[in-house]
Amino acid sequence: MTREHIKREAVRQFNQLGYEGVKMAHIAKELGIRKQSLSYHFSSKKDLLMEVYPEIVEEEVAFINDFFESRKDMPAKNLVYDFLKETQARFHAMPNVAFLQAMSFKAPAEVSDFISAQYLLFLHALKSRIALVFKESGITCPPEKCAIAFITLFDGLNIQLVYENKQSFERSLEISFEIFWQGLKEKS
Repeated sequence: MTREHIKREAVRQFNQLGYEGVKMAHIAKELGIRKQSLSYHFSSKKDLLMEVYPEIVEEEVAFINDFFESRKDMPAKNLVYDFLKETQARFHAMPNVAFLQAMSFKAPAEVSDFISAQYLLFLHALKSRIALVFKESGITCPPEKCAIAFITLFDGLNIQLVYENKQSFERSLEISFEIFWQGLKEKS
């Protein structure tokens, strides 16, 4: 049994049961190992979470950089809209992405500061890339302001993913993105 198998199963259970609902014994049982064997790798679910969450943040920062780098010739409007659509697709298809977003809103008290600090690394990377998109777009609104507005939109849409459903996200995306982009055009 590798640490990677354990981490994948832990993420699956964190997504399904929430942090409070996950028990190390249940992870071990799902993996077909004894709890003592699991404890050899991770002494507690807190230790497990504190290893896996930064790794997921790192993966998602790499995704952000790859996404924007591979599409740098797209118009800004299409690029940022496509990023939001890709966020939705990845949330539903990739357990790590769902875990990243859900934990950012529902972090348990015992790891709240840690999760917040890690998630801010993710948001900072996204904000920097978005500011660069707007800087290169020719929109006259200052890139930093555009990035802050985008992050606010992004956070609101992530709430739809975590607490609502796919249809709610799609409706909110269409309405809020139209208003967001109209506001940018009026500033230009």
